[in-house]
Amino acid sequence: MSSSNNGERRRKKRFSLASSGLLTALILAVVLGVLGIVWVAHLHGRLHKLSTVEVPPESGVLPRPGGQDVIEVHRISPASGVTPQFVGLSVMPGVGMGILQLSLDLPGRDPQDLLVGTPIPSLSPLLMPNTGAPKASLKYSPISLKVFSPADSSEGQEVLAMQAAQDAHNEMTPDGTGATAGFSAEPAPGADGIAPPPSGLQTQVSTTISDRGYDLSITTKNVTGEPKSVVLSWSPQFAIPTKGLGSLRITPPETAENAEKAAEIPLDTRDLHRTWHGLKYSYLSSGPELRLHNLADGYTLRLMALTSSIRNFRVDVPKDASAVSLTFSTEGPDGTKTLIGPGETLQWHLRIQVAPNNSYSPASN
Repeated sequence: MSSSNNGERRRKKRFSLASSGLLTALILAVVLGVLGIVWVAHLHGRLHKLSTVEVPPESGVLPRPGGQDVIEVHRISPASGVTPQFVGLSVMPGVGMGILQLSLDLPGRDPQDLLVGTPIPSLSPLLMPNTGAPKASLKYSPISLKVFSPADSSEGQEVLAMQAAQDAHNEMTPDGTGATAGFSAEPAPGADGIAPPPSGLQTQVSTTISDRGYDLSITTKNVTGEPKSVVLSWSPQFAIPTKGLGSLRITPPETAENAEKAAEIPLDTRDLHRTWHGLKYSYLSSGPELRLHNLADGYTLRLMALTSSIRNFRVDVPKDASAVSLTFSTEGPDGTKTLIGPGETLQWHLRIQVAPNNSYSPASN
């Protein structure tokens, strides 16, 4: 009887707990406790993520020298190629189509940059913030067109080297690729809102790499009613090989009077400055040429003037040289300028070909 009463009391107690809501409250407390633990862990994870999150880098803004994009040209070298070939070209249409770089494919070796040129990823700090104008420390090979007034016999007015192109685009040829840009006789205002003074010269610059080599063609037309006295030139800055100046030599161009046309000149001495005028043009050759021999890497560059408007070749190796500067110019002896009459066009064309030396080997030296 006593056992029966005890069981009855336990049933009543369980019923009393359930009916009073204590059990429900207990279950809710347990659930809320679990949820609280989960929430705290979640917050801890969130805070950990916030404290260790890697902020993605800002999308890179490409540098724009002179307010325009750099044009890069790449050419695939044949897999079976056995001789050096031009495969890369970078130009700045916003800076008068200045040449940033020319690259060679050397079979059996790594590609080689020929010129001293600032790499594109390093351009931004060397450009003025608002205009994109190059600072003096920017390295490239400029194209220059200067106009001289009758009363000006000194520096003249530069009308191309810092001008932005009116139109610039890539071009494909049957055997190569390149870029072309046009420059107005009346330039539009630049990024600073200031327009350069009118030059009266409408200029086009075309630069290509192909099976023939590297070609730089420039035409400038006088669109005024007055003659224009000009000097048009290009000054490529060739890099010095790692083995030094002693591994570079030049063969001068043939002129009407020199007797050293076949004699190589070592470039092992800094502070070298030589100019050759009276370049010899004939129907039996493509044109006068200067040869730059790279003995360290086993190849020769043949720099050929294909238009008689190019009247002198010059080589400069300053005392503090980081490059060998070659200049190809329309300037004649004693600073003689080229006269472009009203409506006339000046044509300027240079080609660089590359060939292996007898010492060339596909394996690096």
